Amino acid sequence: MIMKFKGDINPMKAKFIVITIFFCLFFSLQTALAEIMFIFNPETRVSEVQQVKLSLKQYLKSKGIEMEVYLFGNTDDFENSIVRLNPDHAIIISYYYQSMKSKLQWRSILAGHYYGEKQFNKLLVSPKSITDLKQLQNKRLAAVSLGSISLSYLDYQLPEGFSSQNIHLVKVSKDIDAIMALGFEQVEGAIVTLDSFEKLKIINSNVYNKLHILQKLASISYPKLVFFPKTNSNEKLILAFKNLPYDGETKIILRFLGITGFIEEGS
Repeated sequence: MIMKFKGDINPMKAKFIVITIFFCLFFSLQTALAEIMFIFNPETRVSEVQQVKLSLKQYLKSKGIEMEVYLFGNTDDFENSIVRLNPDHAIIISYYYQSMKSKLQWRSILAGHYYGEKQFNKLLVSPKSITDLKQLQNKRLAAVSLGSISLSYLDYQLPEGFSSQNIHLVKVSKDIDAIMALGFEQVEGAIVTLDSFEKLKIINSNVYNKLHILQKLASISYPKLVFFPKTNSNEKLILAFKNLPYDGETKIILRFLGITGFIEEGS
């Protein structure tokens, strides 16, 4: 005789629980199998983060690649998360790649480009009253902060004979903050991209007209796609990034990185 207990789970409820557990395990397994990609861009705009992340995940999924994507706007969060999450890949600004190469042992797989150009230049912008670099000695200069490597990054860009020793560095989180600080006379100079300088013309043309480009600085390579030491070669992922189109739903990804595509290193 089969005994019935008041606390027995009815068959339909039991089936529902089994199905729920199955799907939980399935999605947990998918997450566990997914690789992890970090994107470090000090020009990160909070308003774009979710859209960039979602667009990249969807694009890679369409190529048969499951990827968890994390975006970072500062070096501290990026480096702390490397220890915590142990990522497989990263897209990073080139100077940070070079500065951390010996420590992190990562290898560059693809290089970003902008309509075929592999490098760009930042600009040293100042009031028109400043016509010589010597006038900036011991003055305040605004530039994007890269954490502990900020000074070496600045020295790399500055002209010969002029270094971080000669100025008071004012660290900002984004290029536009640097140009705005200069516009409001909080600093005497700013290191920015041409795009950021041109944005000031739209925001405040009167201030823009009082400034000029004092000097074009050393060339910088565009961002790189790198693999961490533990990561094996992944031709499917490499091909997906080489074919990442600069249009449609994926355009925001490349625009976020300031490039129009990726090419193999050395090509």
